[in-house]
This record gives sequence, structure tokens and C-alpha cells, in this order.
Amino acid sequence: MKVIFLDIDGVLVTRNSIKYQYLNFPNETSIRFGKKAVKNLNKLIRLTKAKIVISSTWRLFHSLEKLQNIFEEQNIKGKIISTTSVEKATIEEDIPRGQKIADWLEQHSEVKQYVIIDDDVQADCIQFHPYNCVETSYKRGFAPEERFNEALAILNEK
Repeated sequence: MKVIFLDIDGVLVTRNSIKYQYLNFPNETSIRFGKKAVKNLNKLIRLTKAKIVISSTWRLFHSLEKLQNIFEEQNIKGKIISTTSVEKATIEEDIPRGQKIADWLEQHSEVKQYVIIDDDVQADCIQFHPYNCVETSYKRGFAPEERFNEALAILNEK
């Protein structure tokens, strides 16, 4: 099985998507994900058949079912199969995200390939997973084609 460990803020919700929403839909209260980031995520899922594990802090505020509903509303075609641990979780996330991903992987030996898509890999992922991280920018998220190509290469490694 292939897995995408997915952050949301800075990957799907970006400064550009918030600006677009504010200028075009100022009265809308729900957050819109960036269209190009969603397109790239859908393409990555389609080409690799990868499943999604939410590593974002959104997992602290939404159930798995609610996250799946949000993704469907945003036209994301992938299936969320899990989140990283919420045990001992606080808003400050005192356990590094990279460690939570390592703990999740330890319990799921069926995972053959994985990629971590996050806007802050230097801080908490790269020390645990140096060859599996794709770092996005908060401004553009997963929209740039280079980020998509990096993620695809990682998931397609033999």
C-alpha cells in the first residue's frame, strides 16, 4: 500500500487560496482549498492509488468522518484511511509530527511507499524521514508542478 501523509494548512489551504476566497467569496465562512493543489493531489492519488493519512492538526478538531466529508466537498477523490495519533496531543504538538508518522508506520507494515507533504518538514519531519518529504510553501501549497513531481517520484520508487 502507498500512503500520503498530508498536512492541510500550507498544503491545500494556502495564502493564495485564502486571498482568492476573500476577494471572490467574502461572505463564505467555510475554507476553500486551493484548486491547483487539489488537482495535483487528485492526480497523485489517481496515478499511485495512494491512500491518505491526515497528519495535520486538523485531526485534533475533526473526526475521520468529518475530514472525509470536507475532502469530498472540496472534490478530493482520495480515501482518508486514518490520522496520526491524537493521544497526548495538544495544540502545541509536543511530540514531533515526524515521530507520530514513524509510530503510525510501525503499526502498519503493509505500507510499502509513503510520502509526507507538509509546509514545515524541516521542523519536524525530515529528521525522521529524510527521503520521504515534500516541502510546500504556505503561499502556494501543493500547487507547483515541481512539488507534484517530487511526491510522484517518492511514491513510485522501487
